[in-house]
Amino acid sequence: MKMKVSGLQNVELVGDIAGFCEKDGYLMMTIQLTKPVGWQASAALTHKDIMRLIKLYLFWFWQATRVRERRRSEQWIKFLKGEMTVLPVELHESSLWSRTEVPMIDQVVETDVVVVGFGSAGAAAAITAHDKGARVVILEKMPAGGGNSRLSAAMLITAKGPGAIQHVEALCFGKTDTGVIEAYVEGCTKINDWIKALGGETVIYQNPVVTYPTSGFPCWPNVPGWEHTELRRVAGGTTDELPAMPLWRLLTDNVERRGIKVITNTLVKELVTNPEGEVVAVNAEREGKEVSIQAKKAVILACGSFEYNEEMKETFLPVTPLYAIGNPGNTGDGVLMAQKVGAALWHMNVFHGWFVFKTPEYKAAFTIRFHTPGFIYVDKDGRRFANETGSEIHEVSKLIMSYVPHRPNYPHSPAYAIFDDLTRRKGPLSGIVSGANDYKWSLDNSKEITRGWIKQGKTIRDLAKLISVDEATLTNTVARYNESCKLGKEAEFGRSRETLTPIQTPPYCAIEISPGLGTAAGGPRRDREARVVNSQKKPIPRLYAAGGLGSIWGFLTLSGGGLTDAIVFGRIAGENAAGENPWT
Repeated sequence: MKMKVSGLQNVELVGDIAGFCEKDGYLMMTIQLTKPVGWQASAALTHKDIMRLIKLYLFWFWQATRVRERRRSEQWIKFLKGEMTVLPVELHESSLWSRTEVPMIDQVVETDVVVVGFGSAGAAAAITAHDKGARVVILEKMPAGGGNSRLSAAMLITAKGPGAIQHVEALCFGKTDTGVIEAYVEGCTKINDWIKALGGETVIYQNPVVTYPTSGFPCWPNVPGWEHTELRRVAGGTTDELPAMPLWRLLTDNVERRGIKVITNTLVKELVTNPEGEVVAVNAEREGKEVSIQAKKAVILACGSFEYNEEMKETFLPVTPLYAIGNPGNTGDGVLMAQKVGAALWHMNVFHGWFVFKTPEYKAAFTIRFHTPGFIYVDKDGRRFANETGSEIHEVSKLIMSYVPHRPNYPHSPAYAIFDDLTRRKGPLSGIVSGANDYKWSLDNSKEITRGWIKQGKTIRDLAKLISVDEATLTNTVARYNESCKLGKEAEFGRSRETLTPIQTPPYCAIEISPGLGTAAGGPRRDREARVVNSQKKPIPRLYAAGGLGSIWGFLTLSGGGLTDAIVFGRIAGENAAGENPWT
């Protein structure tokens, strides 16, 4: 029996599987390396490298090789059942390596469907797959599930007519296949019934607090088709909990009620494919041990995008720095794993987010919004650069890219929000959209002044000194804005009359703002069946994706768009994965 291992510096190793036996409770394999191919002194292939390569490919070999006598053997049966969970290897080569034993896999688990990630997409996928008769295991890298979903405003889009397809298609700017959009909108029509079947209820979303930049419904009233959509939220919850908790409780309760196994603190590191290119397992790490989970039907990737992967953000996104506000577990694992098995990527340059305040004391950034429109944004030169209240809430971060041709200062980051004491007392600047930090912002922002996060000056000139902005320029900027408020017309950026609230009550305040990253939309491309596809748009067998990992949103988004994507395509992925015929 032959084993071929390759993948490092063009070196290929060919060996004979000389035999196997049971020894001290272990299933032993003997590998005789017979033909080092492409060996060069400069290749610097070490003994450790070879061990690593064998570890990566040995599990594939066991899955791929169909040898009659091994399938009949008692030891092989025990291995498949998980009764023998450690596989040492005896490696022999007289001239290069001495005999050694190397632990290969510490634990092997078999199920029908493996769901990677336990947010709303993963939960919806797992529940649906289970209800279609599949055995399901959920793997979550963080200590607890929830992902970005648990930190969201928990809005869900429901579709009321075919015009919703036109609306979503317009927002995607032709970057998302029509079939995918049709599947999304069809799924939107079924959300209410599905939530009800789980034991919950949805209600029309009512924005409890008016904030600026504004959010709510409709997000894009000038884009055709918005009247065919509706914004809802799962009923329940209390004022002292995150707005997404009613939905998240409903999902987790249903996962638990079905007995679906959730394994946390487990980092999935790679997808395992067989010679036919089917994804048949995942390799993961938990508490320092290697775990392999065989997926007899399919693997569903629902592990979020790359908001906390600095290298990927630098490569794909148009602004830097971009500070993430959500789940710190979103480090692009799913993107990289899918790429390695041939997945095409899409929407990699698309992101959605707010202006944020970032301090080294906390990993995530704090979203910044105001309870009154009495504020402006200024750049390092102390001049305004945008209509502060005119952007859809998920696109505010992109204001930092606005370009004023006759000005030398570009880009505008870092920028500052300038406001007065009246605005400061109206409500907390952060907390309206939940972030990942375990910190409660003070209601009147006084605690943040004490911490030095918000700067305060008796005059605009004093404030300018504190933020290192030219005093005369900032004074003139605020004076011009206040004059526009008096006239009821702002000509420079077209701010609407009803938002022209003057900045005139001292002491004056400033907080540094940067572009924030709520969601990076990029990831593996999927089709209307939630199947991950390659560059020819052909499905990669037994691999599905849902949620923030390769979101459907190709350019713009709207409130509830991401969470709805998670539920809709989580359900589609779960149903189709459960419908796969198990591999043999």
